[in-house]
Amino acid sequence: MSVRILFERELQNRGLRYTIDIESGRHAIEVGARQLLVSLDNLQRDVERDGDTERVSRFVDSIAGATSVSAGLCSADRLYWCVEPNDYEDMASFRVPLSDRVDRALVHLSADGQLITWATPDMLEALGLSESDASSRGFTNLARRLTESTIEYEEVDGVQLGFIDTPLPFKASFILAPNLREVVASALGWPLMAVVPDRDFLYIWAARHSDFIERVGDVVVREFSQASYPISTEVYEITDTGVRAIGEFPTGA
Repeated sequence: MSVRILFERELQNRGLRYTIDIESGRHAIEVGARQLLVSLDNLQRDVERDGDTERVSRFVDSIAGATSVSAGLCSADRLYWCVEPNDYEDMASFRVPLSDRVDRALVHLSADGQLITWATPDMLEALGLSESDASSRGFTNLARRLTESTIEYEEVDGVQLGFIDTPLPFKASFILAPNLREVVASALGWPLMAVVPDRDFLYIWAARHSDFIERVGDVVVREFSQASYPISTEVYEITDTGVRAIGEFPTGA
């Protein structure tokens, strides 16, 4: 049975009304007072990869959870800056370009950590936050979550390669954390290089080991190609002045 049929059956079983958006072909789902446009592309890719059709039910769970946001249960403590590709049909209300392919977007994470939603002007108004205040909270919350995470390292070809273990579903965004140097510099050095092929994938290492870029290329392209939420095959340099892309691995696409 197709993912689309399973998805629509789940919606019907839960009493969630939907139509098909004519322009995009996506499902337009009524959740509370809101309408969500949902693409099944990532879900389809996940199910094809591992055969787990229960993903469909869990995906609908996350959509149903959007009622917490629409009901005004959003929190300033769950605003984050998140690294996202800039090729979405619907762009985030609050975003800042990081490179030709990637933005940082202000998002809200649901209380159960499952649903990531673009922050909107209405959401900020409900929270009583200006855009500047919300931006600050996004960085502060990201820094807090980095502090709460476990930083792991592995020596590869004489280079300390860093990983981050966190329940946050977008660990790639830690390249934006204002306390990144404070947390990792003693073990890795500073400045850093980083790759973030997937929303939940991050490698970091000392920028002085520039030759190590070649070592991670195959992994980056493979992760990007197979990811449910791909970001970019770019390589980033992280310094005291910010994050910038210094190149990218070709995907062959």
